[in-house]
Amino acid sequence: MDESRSIKADSRLKTLIENGCKMGHRSLLVILGSETAEQIMVIHHLMSKAANDRPSVLWCHKKGSDVPKQSRKQLKKFEKNLKSGKCNISSENALHLFLLATPIRYCAFSDAKSVLGSTYGMCVIQDFEGLTPNVLCQVIETVKGGGVITIILKKTSLRQLFDIEMDVHNKLKTYSHPNVFPLFNERFVLSLGWCKSCLIMNDQLQVVKELPPLSGPVHPVGSVVIEKQEEFHRRLVELQSSLEDAEKPLPQLIGCCRTVDQAKSLLKMIDMITDKGGRGTVAITAGRGRGKSAVLGFAVAAAIYFGFNNIFVTSPTPDNLRTFYEMVFKGLYSQLGWCKSCLIMNDQLQVVKELPPLSGPVHPVGSVVIEKQEEFHRRLVELQSSLEDAEKSNPTHSLAVAEQLIKLYIDPTDARKLSQAELLVIDEAAAIPLPYVKALLGSYYVLMASTVNGYEGTGRSLSLKLLSQLRQQASGSADSTTATSTDVSANQKLNEVSLKESIRYSDGDPVEKWLNDLLCLDATSLVTQSSTCPPPHSCQLYYVNKGVLFSGNEESEDFLHQIVSLLVASHYRNSPDDLQVLSDAPAHHLFVLLSPIASNMTSLPTVLVVIQISLEGNIGKKVADECKSRGERPSGDLVPWALAAQFSNSGLTKLVTARIVRVATHPDYQSMGYGSRALNLLGEYYRGRHITLDEEQDIPTSPPKNHKEYNFIVPYHSEVPLLSKLEERKPEQVNYMSVSFGVTQPLFKFWKRVGFLPLYISQVSNKITGEHNCVMVHPLVEEEPGESGVVSLPSSMEWVKDSCGEFLRRFIGLLGGPLRNFSPVLALAIIQSHDRYIREKGIDWNELQILVTGHDLQRLERYANNLADRYLINDMFPSLAYLYFMKRLPAVQLSSLQSSIVVGLGLQARTVDTMVKLLDLPVESLLGQLNRAIRRFLKVLSSIQETALALSLPTTTATVAEFTPVDITLEQDLEQAAKDYGIDAKRSQQLSKTSLHHLGDLRKFAVQGDDATWEAALQNSSEVVTIKNKKKPKRLTEAELERELNESAPKKSKGNHKNKKKK
Repeated sequence: MDESRSIKADSRLKTLIENGCKMGHRSLLVILGSETAEQIMVIHHLMSKAANDRPSVLWCHKKGSDVPKQSRKQLKKFEKNLKSGKCNISSENALHLFLLATPIRYCAFSDAKSVLGSTYGMCVIQDFEGLTPNVLCQVIETVKGGGVITIILKKTSLRQLFDIEMDVHNKLKTYSHPNVFPLFNERFVLSLGWCKSCLIMNDQLQVVKELPPLSGPVHPVGSVVIEKQEEFHRRLVELQSSLEDAEKPLPQLIGCCRTVDQAKSLLKMIDMITDKGGRGTVAITAGRGRGKSAVLGFAVAAAIYFGFNNIFVTSPTPDNLRTFYEMVFKGLYSQLGWCKSCLIMNDQLQVVKELPPLSGPVHPVGSVVIEKQEEFHRRLVELQSSLEDAEKSNPTHSLAVAEQLIKLYIDPTDARKLSQAELLVIDEAAAIPLPYVKALLGSYYVLMASTVNGYEGTGRSLSLKLLSQLRQQASGSADSTTATSTDVSANQKLNEVSLKESIRYSDGDPVEKWLNDLLCLDATSLVTQSSTCPPPHSCQLYYVNKGVLFSGNEESEDFLHQIVSLLVASHYRNSPDDLQVLSDAPAHHLFVLLSPIASNMTSLPTVLVVIQISLEGNIGKKVADECKSRGERPSGDLVPWALAAQFSNSGLTKLVTARIVRVATHPDYQSMGYGSRALNLLGEYYRGRHITLDEEQDIPTSPPKNHKEYNFIVPYHSEVPLLSKLEERKPEQVNYMSVSFGVTQPLFKFWKRVGFLPLYISQVSNKITGEHNCVMVHPLVEEEPGESGVVSLPSSMEWVKDSCGEFLRRFIGLLGGPLRNFSPVLALAIIQSHDRYIREKGIDWNELQILVTGHDLQRLERYANNLADRYLINDMFPSLAYLYFMKRLPAVQLSSLQSSIVVGLGLQARTVDTMVKLLDLPVESLLGQLNRAIRRFLKVLSSIQETALALSLPTTTATVAEFTPVDITLEQDLEQAAKDYGIDAKRSQQLSKTSLHHLGDLRKFAVQGDDATWEAALQNSSEVVTIKNKKKPKRLTEAELERELNESAPKKSKGNHKNKKKK
């Protein structure tokens, strides 16, 4: 800038800034030219003059970009020369003087999250090509009322933004869709005319008349408008006056509030932490700039006053808690009189002079230590004071000061440190991954605040998922699984508070309205209500022309907001960047399901379903192999690259898929069949069933542009309709449809019902939702029934069958490891979804013996017959489950409940107690079902074994005897048997008499000896046992002996004589 040249700014600039300071509204300036940076100090000077203050500046830029930044050494040298008089205040060093005297924070776009929770008076944005909608939201909402947002462009005209290539476009390009149409930039330029506090100026600070709505005069605000703004403050004053006589600390802390909503939310939190009946949770949801962080700071100050010992605070980064820290010390120092017991120190125990009132000397009563560490940047440890010292100084504060330890920051991942917590404060909860937020909750007081408009990038995950679970638990209707996952007691109270009044700026801020209209941030409140419910089969699907949708016309804007409202209301992961992806990504297309359109309708009917798809694939095998060899994975084409890597088949990238990015159903029409109807029509469209052969159809490649035909930039009116029937547009060549989502049981059930197959499940859970990513495909071919109930596919889609078998085998193996957290019902549904594509293949005994032996069958038999406990066969569950789900035992038929039990016990190695909780069954019922399943396994396995043994037995050649019928009756047979029995009885009787006659009395052969004698004999180690016969043998005389011999001799001789005589 030359010294002799003076610049006279347009008077409308000064009026605009003054109006913003009076009404508490922000202003938006767009400066065109090459010397835009030099004009920042002029605008800053006008702001300082209007506000009687020197506002701080946030300077946002692309990383590595040139910014007017002076090093600390240069600034010190310039300050030294200025004080010594060696340097004159002139135009050539005015910028140096501005940089020296103004508090400026430089922030790269990639570090925009670090400014959340901070407040500045002015925001400067340069390097427009690196800007994204999410960054735009984050940096603009840090500016307070009366501030100015300045966008500097090194362009001579806004029309040059229509063809500029943004940095984000590199991520939106794909191999088959390399051309990007910057529709978002066109709509951004047109939207500047919607902002009533915006001016387009050149580098001479003169208004540029490219946008007609911004070319008119800027009038000073009147007194009537100012009175309306004062009405909001009057309501707050009345509330504060009504609490003047209340007990401390209510009057002091309520007096710090800036809005009525803020005061009411603070009262709600104080009521909860002073309630002795039970612990509870307060969830604050609001847009940016509503004072959430400030009211949390006041609530913590009240908790400290009431004697809470362990208070923990967490947020995405410690820098987000700057406002929170200030409000905590404001409540303690200014309002509660703790000025003599506070110190702020770093890790070198040196006083940090960030709060001037706390930089002076202190009494040796107690201290509040704020320790700065490198990994956290700010970790506060407060109030380690003894009760005796507190009583000596101020007895009224003894209870609040006594031995309190308040740790005012922990990392969101350090949930294990909360075992002794009494109060937990979570700021910007939507920016923390949802699993971490769930892990942080516990049986203590919780104060939670978050932005729901999507600035943090996770959108409504807090309100749609976590808060809904907390509502169910508070009402006592949550199931056991949900209660376990959130670790929150079911008897906790939930209080929801919404802050609507802005605290950074006054209500009716034009910049806020412009940002909401541009990025559809208030779309959740624009969901249209409908009283009609048409039959799903009568609804039709239409293609949306994106060039017309983002043209900036009033009708198109209404329809765009309606579409975005459904996307935001139906999904929990939303970001302003999604709108730019939808508008600029060349591979993305939109379809909407509408009720029947009558001829006399003057407006479009309510949108029932919105489908956003992305065309992916068509990548040559050679290109895929080159990327694979280099270890690269280009952006885009999510499903083709995932399947090619999963199955090591680079040929899959050549196939074209229509990936369904989102399916959003109107909240009033969910679970009524409209989503399935829309997907079925979409599948028929890509199968070519809606092609009309009467007229030639062309697929539009780019939207029409006619901005250059006018001197002004105005919305163009295209001859292409906003909506096209499916018959009016030729479909792209697509091989299959696909979808990628975080797998849950309800979502998987929906996609399975419409014919999709899972082919990939990530082993690592998503950091935001804690869910595993799942890819499902739907072949766009006619399926014909084949052998054994297996679907027959064309040769071009045979890869689906092969992939199903490979996926099923690997999925079953992973259920015991990375996927063990899946519920058995969900795992069973995933396995059964491949039944139509997996062929049954029996197993023989030789192969079966590798997993199940004959001894194992004996164990199964003992358990099936209730002769053994289940622990005897626990080791066999994995083998049986693998054989069953891989269809190696087709004869085994199990019920769904029995299959779920086999999944849990066999594939996931869960215990019976865990399965009882997951399936909500009594343990007796579960064990009974398990026993029935084992019996069916045993029956089939035994038959396989018997068949194999039968084949191994030798074959016999002997003939089997022929049996002939008898010729007697049963009575005759019985009589003959009785006669035979009588003859045998007489014969045995005669034999016994003869034996008795010859042997005589058998008692004479009895073994001698008593029990004691036998015990003594058996103790002898000899093989021969000897017993001494104590009974003396009978002695016969010679006469007696002769007589016995004579008595026996005649009988023998007599018999012999008779025999001889007969002869």
